[in-house]
Amino acid sequence: MKFYPYKKIMCVLLSAFILTAVIPDSRLVYAKTVKELQAEREELSKKTEEALAAIDDLKDKQLSLEEELNTMDQAMNSIQAELDKAEADLATITASLEQCQKDLEEATQKRDDQFELLGKRMKYLQQKGAAGYLEILLDAQSFSDLFLRMQYVNDIMAYDKQMLDELQEIQNTISEKKTQIEEEKAAQEEIVADYNAKMASMQEVVNEKKTLIASYESDVNKYEELVEANKKADQEVLNQIAKQQESTTVYYTGNGTLGWPVPSKSASSSSLSSGFVQRSNPVTGRWESHSGYDIPAAYGASIVAAESGVVTYAGWMNGYGYTVMISHGGGLTTLYGHNSSLTVSKGQTVSRGQTIAKCGSTGNSTGNHCHFSVLVNGSYVNPASYLGVPNVSY
Repeated sequence: MKFYPYKKIMCVLLSAFILTAVIPDSRLVYAKTVKELQAEREELSKKTEEALAAIDDLKDKQLSLEEELNTMDQAMNSIQAELDKAEADLATITASLEQCQKDLEEATQKRDDQFELLGKRMKYLQQKGAAGYLEILLDAQSFSDLFLRMQYVNDIMAYDKQMLDELQEIQNTISEKKTQIEEEKAAQEEIVADYNAKMASMQEVVNEKKTLIASYESDVNKYEELVEANKKADQEVLNQIAKQQESTTVYYTGNGTLGWPVPSKSASSSSLSSGFVQRSNPVTGRWESHSGYDIPAAYGASIVAAESGVVTYAGWMNGYGYTVMISHGGGLTTLYGHNSSLTVSKGQTVSRGQTIAKCGSTGNSTGNHCHFSVLVNGSYVNPASYLGVPNVSY
């Protein structure tokens, strides 16, 4: 009886194991059809195109904002130059005001000194009374000396009056000038404050635009990550399609090389405009992995099958435009993109060297050429060893 709990536990575990073994995992059993996989690729392509369109829109907005910033930067430089001049003028006016204040103080001091001197003389004469003048006159040694003494007294009094009048006039002039300069300074300070307000306002707008540009850049990065994720997902779907469409007949045994797909051009590296490399896409300008060889040719030139096989795709494909894919068995597939027209259809068996399309520039292309790719089990590989034509670095 004491072993009953353990037996019960073992029965439960065994039952769970049997149920797990009997009930199949739907994820393992279910396999998507080629039609469903193609639809999945089309959906990925649609999302990628939408993301690329969003990226282009964001970059257009970013460029527009950068142009606005450039214009604002020029305007701010102009305002800054005016502000510098206004501040320099204010400094000059301030210096003039300081000098004027100094001159006014000096003139006031001279007037006060002269007035003090006059006051002392008047006080002396007041204390002496008439005797003061009489004493000066009686001390004369001669008539001419008396005349001179009388003239001196008159001159001193006239000088004092003239000096006081002049000093008062100078003081009034300086005071008026000081008031004028103070008004000029106030006006100039207002100009400087206005320029500073304009600079602050424009700087605030500039900061807002820079923040917006940064947000656009962040959004662009997110969309580019989405494009990259879609590209990987598309590759996985392509792998599944390749496995399901794989020809049961092996046409390519791996002996020798594949045939050159563009007969009108020589089978050499000099005929390539781009190789199996990392490069900047000539259409989008984005950094990418180029999945094959680009072979320029005249519009309408024949594009031929590199080896016998079964056409697994013939139609419009994402950025490749009108495309043909041929399964050669053994996991090997070749792709021919950017054609102007196709001369074969899906499911058709073709022979090595047979014309399958005409050269063009459909899809994401900048000129007439054949994009030729080699896929092994659905993954792009370097065509060099299959064609016997060395890769190029551009």
